[in-house]
Amino acid sequence: MKILREGWGFFLLFIVATVLQFALARQHSLWADEFFSLAMATGHSLEHRAADAQPHLGDFVESQVPVPAAEFRRYLQHESPPASPVRVIRAVLLSDTSPPLYYLLLEGWTLIFGTTDLALRLFSVSFSIASLPLVAAVARRIAGPRAALASCVLFALSPLVIYYSTEGRMYSLLVFLTLGTALVSLLLQERGPRVGICLLWVVLSAAGFLTHYFFVFPWLANAVFLFLQPGKFQRRWLLLCGVATGLIILPWIWMAAGTFNSWKVTQGWLNWEPMGFDRTRGLVAQFTQFFLSEGDGLWRTPRWSKIFALVLFALATALAAGRVPQQLFSGGRLLLWLWLIAGCAGPTAIDLLQHTYTAAVPRYALGGVPAACLLGGILLSSVGPNRGGILLCLVVVAWLPGLYNLYRQKSRIGEPVREMAQAISATANPSDLVLIHSIPSGVVGVARYVRTSAALASWVGQLGTRRVPESLQTLAHGRTRILLVKVHEVGAPAPEEHWLRANAVVVNEKHIQAIDVIDFAPKTTSTF
Repeated sequence: MKILREGWGFFLLFIVATVLQFALARQHSLWADEFFSLAMATGHSLEHRAADAQPHLGDFVESQVPVPAAEFRRYLQHESPPASPVRVIRAVLLSDTSPPLYYLLLEGWTLIFGTTDLALRLFSVSFSIASLPLVAAVARRIAGPRAALASCVLFALSPLVIYYSTEGRMYSLLVFLTLGTALVSLLLQERGPRVGICLLWVVLSAAGFLTHYFFVFPWLANAVFLFLQPGKFQRRWLLLCGVATGLIILPWIWMAAGTFNSWKVTQGWLNWEPMGFDRTRGLVAQFTQFFLSEGDGLWRTPRWSKIFALVLFALATALAAGRVPQQLFSGGRLLLWLWLIAGCAGPTAIDLLQHTYTAAVPRYALGGVPAACLLGGILLSSVGPNRGGILLCLVVVAWLPGLYNLYRQKSRIGEPVREMAQAISATANPSDLVLIHSIPSGVVGVARYVRTSAALASWVGQLGTRRVPESLQTLAHGRTRILLVKVHEVGAPAPEEHWLRANAVVVNEKHIQAIDVIDFAPKTTSTF
């Protein structure tokens, strides 16, 4: 009977998680990074030097004349025949600093389900939902069924998990692979070096490294755990499995080594110090963002809610330490602590070595989020069924304001691209020019949603192919209006805007969250 109740509990939680993630996945338009994912998966490089573009291989080219929106839209669509996996890898090498596995898997997914917004995000949702049984399995193996249910509740209802589980990027796959590697590490410790389990550990490890380079931090936590507490898994087998993993990923490392520091449109953005950033606060935020339901500006969480959640987790930790202090760091719990510390402190370690500001970006610590869920669930379950259940319910209550605001917000990172494109489509005429000041992924993203016969032109400042006023005069010749759209510029100045403000009339100016739309008309004549 107890097992039946637990089964129904997990089933209901599975349904709730699916509904929550599906609802958020279809709510907002895509943003720049998600457009980038589609471009990579369809074999189109976006961030290369202008001189390196090979149009016959699908590379982004900044046309010297205005073109229909469909010309830009094609960078987010499969060609006929589709690009080969080799071309996808080429696009990744030219444009990204991440490994190619996510894009290769996404290529297969989109060939089956299409390249719509929802299809892209459901790929991420599928890995997030598939992670729930892994959360339950790891927690159950370490601390029993109550811990499994509590950990799954935290994972399923965490605003941080829900947000990134519905983003068309590799973060859900990263979380899935970190959980899978942790579960197999526990199996190796318990059962010893069986060939099938060792092979699974090597495959999951290699897949993690080929998904995101920051997988190295949770992977190191697993390796250190198996070294310190090998159980039946002799340390020589750990070395052999590590070497096998290295041999699998070596060809990619060899290829990527020559292109990792090559010029890209968004090169060096992590070297820019965010306003008011403090490294100590950044490190603390990487650890606390899960527990506090904090989105670092991605969504709003009331101060009282964050304090309440922090107090609840602190109380659970104190009660657990008083009840079973010897178990806090014993057995599989040691793996979770190492995993959390490595996943959250890793970005700061990179910053100290590279003089970057990775710790200012919450998503780079997502590899440690499953460990936080598991530790939170185990701590809450270890204080007894009644007190643990009450504390768990109160944590969910503390998270509700952040969860509510997550669904209430009108866009991701303040970029309602679809809504802006709809507004332009409603007013633009065939004789107008829509001039998009952005990086290439922003340009193709605007074109994705625009439904107008007006021509489009890009102004990617980083490419250096545009000149003021010559390029503007060529692009605007014979046009009755210029609609200048500024979105996701990544620090590029807008000299075309300054020239237009000095030589044309501002008819209208809209600020749609982080997007600017400025309507220019000629000063004296009917056309530019």
